Amino acid sequence: MFLACVAGTAGWMALQGHLTIGELVIVVGLAQFLAEPVQALGLVGQMFAIARASAQRVVRLLNAPDAVSPGDRILPDTLPEVPHAVELRGVTHRTLDGVDLTLAQGELVAVLTTDPRDAEALVDLLAGRAEGAAGTTLVGGVPVTELDLTSLRRTVLVEEHGSVLFEGTLRSNLTVGRADDHALSAALTAAAAEDLVTGHPDGLDRSVTDRAANLSGGQRQRVALARALVADPPVLVLHDPTTAVDAVTEAAIAQGTADLRARRSPGGATLVIASSPALLARADRVVVLREGRVHAEGTHARLAEDDPHYREAVLR
Repeated sequence: MFLACVAGTAGWMALQGHLTIGELVIVVGLAQFLAEPVQALGLVGQMFAIARASAQRVVRLLNAPDAVSPGDRILPDTLPEVPHAVELRGVTHRTLDGVDLTLAQGELVAVLTTDPRDAEALVDLLAGRAEGAAGTTLVGGVPVTELDLTSLRRTVLVEEHGSVLFEGTLRSNLTVGRADDHALSAALTAAAAEDLVTGHPDGLDRSVTDRAANLSGGQRQRVALARALVADPPVLVLHDPTTAVDAVTEAAIAQGTADLRARRSPGGATLVIASSPALLARADRVVVLREGRVHAEGTHARLAEDDPHYREAVLR
């Protein structure tokens, strides 16, 4: 419209004798030169609207009330000598209905859920996000609702299924606190991810793009698992950590993770929410949740032999 108006006006003035042909050419040329800045000026309104909407969302986030109301009790770096590192007593939350579950220090317990919503509800409970849940969830003998969130997350690390990696290097994504190369190597081996280092000329310093777009789904999943193992928390919760890897790698991960957690001193409590036979077979106990309730409990071998529902859910 700008170009049309300028050209039309200049042409009319040239016909009226107010402009010479040379002046007409100059005016049209200058108008074309100004077209791009004028077009950019037209986008200012759109950019302002986008910026204003984004700012409003940020303000709403900053002013939003806390999703949970944490307590102020602090757990020591080493869990106290209590019968169970984690204990759920008659917990009801979302699809869970009166669930009882225990996890002792040094124990590896697997949970098989026939409904993914049960797994998500259990993850919420252990991550301290289950505001208003009925029943009692204890960590180190202390109710979760009474714990300071920082203390809870230092004690219980929940590695969720949709974990995110960040732009940087493999080392920067794995390093937690004062982790050294020996700890990184042990975690990568346990997660069957050592090939990401040995198979690349930059090793631990190989580049990782935003959300690890330059890694495959299985590689991202193994790096996320290695990151959780490097953190070496007293209680580690893993949610479907091997869904993007093949069966051979899955078996190596199950063996490596169990061995690394068993070597922790004092013993680390590990809860794995999964349907992988390799992971379930490595567990000291398997707890089966059906319709939000504890349906069965035992070893993988016994459940596979005695429970047809379990066999149908896990055997491939």
